[in-house]
Amino acid sequence: MERTLAKDTVKKIGEKVRLAGWVDTKRDHGKITFIDLRDRSGMVQIVGSGSEFSSLSPESVVEVVGVVKRRPDNLVNPKLETGKVEIGAEKITLLSKAHELPIDMGGEDLNVSLPTLLDNRSLTMRHPKQKAIFKVQEVVIDAFRRALKEKDFIEFQAPSIIPEIPEGGAEVFEVKYFDHKAFLAQSPQLYKQIMVGVYERVFSVNKTFRAEPSVTTRHLTEVVSLDAEFGFIDTWLDVVEMAEYTIKYIFDAIKKECSKELEMFSVAVPEIKDKIPLLKLREAQEIVYKRIGLDERSEKDFSPEGEREICKWAYEEKGSELVFISHYPTKARPFYTYPDPDDPEFNQGFDLMGRGFEWLTGGRRIENYELLVKHAKEWKVDSNKIDLYLQAFKYGMPPEGGFAFGAERITQGILKLPNIREATPFPRDMERVDIRLSKVQDYNSKSEGEDVFEKIVKILEKNGVEFEKYEHEPVFTSGQAAKVRGTDIHQGAKALVLQAGKEFILYVLPADLQADLEKLAGKIKAKKLTMASKESVKAKTGLEVGSVPPLGSILNLKTYVDSRLSDNKEIAFNAGRHDRSIKMKYSDFIKLEKAQIVKN
Repeated sequence: MERTLAKDTVKKIGEKVRLAGWVDTKRDHGKITFIDLRDRSGMVQIVGSGSEFSSLSPESVVEVVGVVKRRPDNLVNPKLETGKVEIGAEKITLLSKAHELPIDMGGEDLNVSLPTLLDNRSLTMRHPKQKAIFKVQEVVIDAFRRALKEKDFIEFQAPSIIPEIPEGGAEVFEVKYFDHKAFLAQSPQLYKQIMVGVYERVFSVNKTFRAEPSVTTRHLTEVVSLDAEFGFIDTWLDVVEMAEYTIKYIFDAIKKECSKELEMFSVAVPEIKDKIPLLKLREAQEIVYKRIGLDERSEKDFSPEGEREICKWAYEEKGSELVFISHYPTKARPFYTYPDPDDPEFNQGFDLMGRGFEWLTGGRRIENYELLVKHAKEWKVDSNKIDLYLQAFKYGMPPEGGFAFGAERITQGILKLPNIREATPFPRDMERVDIRLSKVQDYNSKSEGEDVFEKIVKILEKNGVEFEKYEHEPVFTSGQAAKVRGTDIHQGAKALVLQAGKEFILYVLPADLQADLEKLAGKIKAKKLTMASKESVKAKTGLEVGSVPPLGSILNLKTYVDSRLSDNKEIAFNAGRHDRSIKMKYSDFIKLEKAQIVKN
């Protein structure tokens, strides 16, 4: 007997059918068992009896043979496409038994933390709302393709291993390529420009990689980039218009094909009244300054707060939830971006902001060979390593430009997801490649916090170090900590997690002092130091800000100690938790940690 899909059962009332799928939910009512059977088309209710049914576990895979029956009017389920029928089972075969589930999959929402959601990704993606996310994303990518094909674009596949870093910056993954050094591509930019010389209009759907040394709600290290590039433009505004056409096409496709998914998330596609507004960066920064007093008028880009505010302005003043921002400082963009002839300090590049963050970047490119070579040199890009790219311009290239959307960013924006990790099936960031990479994993777990504390205690005991340990109420400031321990605030060993490029370090100083990061960077010969975000601290150490101990050795961090901490015979510090502290001799700490002393 040929297999029937769940959705087709409504056309086979009175017929015997064979179905196969997963046990979505099971309800026992005395001797009768009701099962919602799930397959690729949807769900249908199965009615059976006996131990073969009652013993089934959720997510087990079964095959059912039975007769399709019309449900009584009072038992119709309007939420199901098959809600008017049910299957009276005559035979059931267990194809694969599922183990006990680690989380409840039966609710309308998965009420679990993000780490738990991702730790159980193979299972959680089966939930209807999770499946809906990736249905929307599939339509986003497909609509991007269709939009551009209707404009005579041709798709090509760009390489992921590249010889040079055209985007600039340190956020790149280096690859050992046999006896040579190569990199994972930050974008297919150079290759799509080359292909403009072949087909005139091209696009690609590529995986791209950025070594983002931070954990935010908007960044991943591996993303799907939707790239387009085309020649014979009259002005850079042609590129803006093509980008606007494409995002509107995507929105129309989502409205037509994903109405059910949008309803599940109680959202609609972003509103646009006629045209998407377009502002130059300095104009937009002035607007933000006048609205909320945030002064970024000399900055090369917006802060997250600035992005959110300019999106609010666009919606309130122009009726659009999207806004184009153009004319960024030329030196802040890649070497190939076209400087504005009227004001070369700024370029003819642009970003598309939506619902508080960036969705797209694009612009006109330099097509002049000599100018490209000059810019490559100024941007410190090795022209020998991009010779293949430069060839395309050496042998003739029309005025051209392009843009790139982030598929995950669009999905996140449309569905208003709080974290971009929810918008990719298998997220990669600095703490996760399928599994969590942090040695101390769940920073929300009290028992995990106790492991760090106990680990410190064991290390001290093993090395014969005299110390005192404290259990106290949670403390979140240096003043609170000193008071609850009965110590002087200068005795507090404040441990700061800092970023030096892609590397993290630990800087320890007296709790009553402020860190001068510029001065410290000079002393330890770091190009630049920044304070790690609380998300990055959690990702790197597994601990919350304020609970990090000064023992970088147990956290795989190089430790630098401010010489002024030696003013104290004894130091005290939070030891992996806000409610656990340790006091020990400064000399024992230095001997144990073997830290580098920074003189002040």
